[in-house]
Amino acid sequence: MSRSLLAAALIVAAPASAADTRAIEAHTRFLSDDRLEGRGMGVRGHEIAAAYIASQFAAIGLTPAGTDGWMQRITFQRRSQAAERETLTLARGAEAVFVNGPDLAVGPGTAAGPETIQGSLVFVGFGLDAPTLGIDDYAGLDVRGKIVVAISGAPLGLDSEVGASLAASKSEAAAKRGAIGLVQVRSAADVVRRPWDKIGPGARRPAFNWLNPDGSIDPSATALRFAATANDRLATALFDGAPTTFAAVRAEVSASPIARPKGFALAGTLRLDRATSLDRITSPNVIGVLPGSKPVLRDEVVLLTAHADHLGIRPHPSGDTIYNGAQDNATGVAMLIEAARDLAAGKRPARSVMFIATTGEEVGLQGADYFARHPTVALPRIVSEVDLDMPILTCSFGSIVPYGASHSTMGRDVAAVAAKMGVKISPDPQPIEAIFTRSDHYRLVRAGIPALFIKTGPLDDRGGNGCGAADKAFRATQYHEPSDDMSLPFDWQAAARFTDLNVALTRRIADAKHRPRWYAGDFFGETFAPGVAKAMK
Repeated sequence: MSRSLLAAALIVAAPASAADTRAIEAHTRFLSDDRLEGRGMGVRGHEIAAAYIASQFAAIGLTPAGTDGWMQRITFQRRSQAAERETLTLARGAEAVFVNGPDLAVGPGTAAGPETIQGSLVFVGFGLDAPTLGIDDYAGLDVRGKIVVAISGAPLGLDSEVGASLAASKSEAAAKRGAIGLVQVRSAADVVRRPWDKIGPGARRPAFNWLNPDGSIDPSATALRFAATANDRLATALFDGAPTTFAAVRAEVSASPIARPKGFALAGTLRLDRATSLDRITSPNVIGVLPGSKPVLRDEVVLLTAHADHLGIRPHPSGDTIYNGAQDNATGVAMLIEAARDLAAGKRPARSVMFIATTGEEVGLQGADYFARHPTVALPRIVSEVDLDMPILTCSFGSIVPYGASHSTMGRDVAAVAAKMGVKISPDPQPIEAIFTRSDHYRLVRAGIPALFIKTGPLDDRGGNGCGAADKAFRATQYHEPSDDMSLPFDWQAAARFTDLNVALTRRIADAKHRPRWYAGDFFGETFAPGVAKAMK
């Protein structure tokens, strides 16, 4: 056989829908290169990444769908600590002073200059508020004008995704009841998950919130005057003189997955002293759309997203200060680009597909939140979202964990696609991590859009737990570290398979006769899309 015929035969033999492993690797290599300086939001490296992504979208033939061509540029308020230190003073006759970093983690304020915030204390259990579930940890407690103290997380007996959402909404629940501040004391499980040496060093870093196009600040960003996390020394002191000690509260929570300690007043007052400086930066979401092929459906939009930002440049004991973010999330963006190429090259989906490389995920899902509040298409036109964020690609996966799939008819689509590819579906292997609320899809969920986030699961392609071990190793040694770089043992064939899976899922949703629907009675659908038609489970 001639060389040209052999080449043609190899091309024919390759799976027509398989993503290009070399392209995924090339995108990942470029986006995680040291010269992109960790793709920190608002800095040159992220702007270079955004320009690269836009150029790829253009080459594929997508249509620009930002507010300025490919870009949806967002203005952010950067809030920085402006004093030498921030202190929390507990007064009960004598005063005890606790310092930001060693003893607690509290961010800067939202107003420039020095400020003092003071109030009496109320323990509110987990601090959860979910009327549709019959949960009200504030029942019988007066917290108006006070500082509430809550246990971190949620009872493990709750559905892990519902619990994660409630835990992420504690500041909102406290503000709704009139509290001025929130201090979270950590459960034993939380301490194991994140030792204080992973929290304290970041306590004085800048914080960010986006601004509306008219320059105004979102009221939710200022509803609560401060939120802090306490180490065990401060937590113990907060409960001195209370009906129950902090150790007893923590033991009660550890002993039962359904324990929900009742609240009570705590003795004394708490005073936060800090100063804040403010400035502004801008950073873009990059957005392109593949118009749908069916006139009756092309006005409806399926979102496929991945965050392009990472942690930038920071001091590190190793001397390597560039947080390259190869797995988190250069790989996700690489797969987003190749998914767009695959969907554009074949038969076009019936519905339009919008591809968004978001900014600000690492500082609170900011870019996704801005898009959900200021979408570049009317929100009712968006039928669903699929998010690509940090699949573990150092292992050939045999299962997936589809976070969010059980709450809407998208779960049926995931099951069908996984079965066709011979991939099993695993339950959430680490509910304590609250992963459901930690990626961009969650902001679309809160906007009422059925959304899911697929992670590679614990099973490897031989049925063993190799990918679970790979995930554990990555989280222990490379997650949010400079060592998340191209020296990792990537399995690019696994990356291609994962891309194929998400392409197949996106196409199935985009071609379906009916748009995805929340299930009737589901917590997320009833809470965030109460007036929308539901499906029976």
